[in-house]
Amino acid sequence: MTESPTRNDRPLALGVAFAFALSIGIAVVAIPLLAIDSGYDAAAIGFIVATSAASQLATRLALPWLLGRFADRTLIAFAAVLMFGAFGLLLLSTALPAFLLAQLGQGAARAIFWTSSQTHAIRSGGPPVKRLVDLNLAGNAGTLTGPALAGFLATIGLPVAIAGAAIAVGVAALGAPLMAAFPPYDRRGGAGALGLLRRDGVDVACWANFVAGTWWSMISSYIPVVLVGAGLGPAIIGWLVTLSEGAGAATLLVLRRTASSRIRRIVTTGAFVEMAVLAGIAVAPPILAAYAALLIVGGTAAGAVTSLAPALVTMVAGDQEHGDALALSGTFRSIAMLGVPASIGAVLGLVALPVALVAVAALSAAPGFVLGRRGNRATSPPVAA
Repeated sequence: MTESPTRNDRPLALGVAFAFALSIGIAVVAIPLLAIDSGYDAAAIGFIVATSAASQLATRLALPWLLGRFADRTLIAFAAVLMFGAFGLLLLSTALPAFLLAQLGQGAARAIFWTSSQTHAIRSGGPPVKRLVDLNLAGNAGTLTGPALAGFLATIGLPVAIAGAAIAVGVAALGAPLMAAFPPYDRRGGAGALGLLRRDGVDVACWANFVAGTWWSMISSYIPVVLVGAGLGPAIIGWLVTLSEGAGAATLLVLRRTASSRIRRIVTTGAFVEMAVLAGIAVAPPILAAYAALLIVGGTAAGAVTSLAPALVTMVAGDQEHGDALALSGTFRSIAMLGVPASIGAVLGLVALPVALVAVAALSAAPGFVLGRRGNRATSPPVAA
């Protein structure tokens, strides 16, 4: 059975998640602006951002090993310290090596922090769905607040904005060691990555996380390009993206009491809706109301998938397999966030952007139709000792 917490650390854990997410929200705005101010062109900035995604993917591959050797709260604290170091490095230097090292640190920190926070939330007792939704709500509160705070701090100075991010994640680093202690996962006798991937439910969650990664990578890259091509200004595009993310956050409030029997259906439907919306944005007429409606629907679906896919994993994985399963499903998200934008960039010389987006949406959705036929072939998780 899942370990019982020695005490209720829910407010502290959510506060740590908010502080960490706040630093990310600030960094999303402040770091590109700092790079531009330091004289880097768009291609260099894209390379810098891709470094973070690659680091996140590589770190996720190592997470099962880490979760089997270190306590959740230790990894959460380490991730916060690593992020703090990345911001500190940028305060000391804006040379290219400093940017690259900072992005490597940020990517690794984000992978470690969120997976460790998910495992900690699940092991803290209570309904896993509610715990995971609350964690996502805390994270969304930080990432929605961070960009606005970054804009305010940047008017004082870009180093001030970076320092603000460092202070926020420093709070997380101080709070993490005070969280409830759980032992590392005992991975002996577990099914391993391939065994888990063959398990009905885990496979669906991995696919859905890949779709979610595709959506979030597009919302931060090529969807704004489509909107610019439709004649929309930066301010309107910013509000549309915020509206989409706000819709996802609002969805979490509705999902807190979702019955376990409905989770798989919601995750599957949400993933299909995300890709339908992506294709719709690619071919929609250049009408503001149409884009707004599509982004609200897409954000709502993305919020549902991001929150409930981890819950689906925990339903079919054994107690000591939760760390491996969550790391595995998160790896698929990282693969999409790194690989999909790069793939589109590689084919844009051959096809128009709308065609590429429709193709990506179709290819990302296709595995869901195959997995939907496997529902009756579930493999039961091993009985926990």
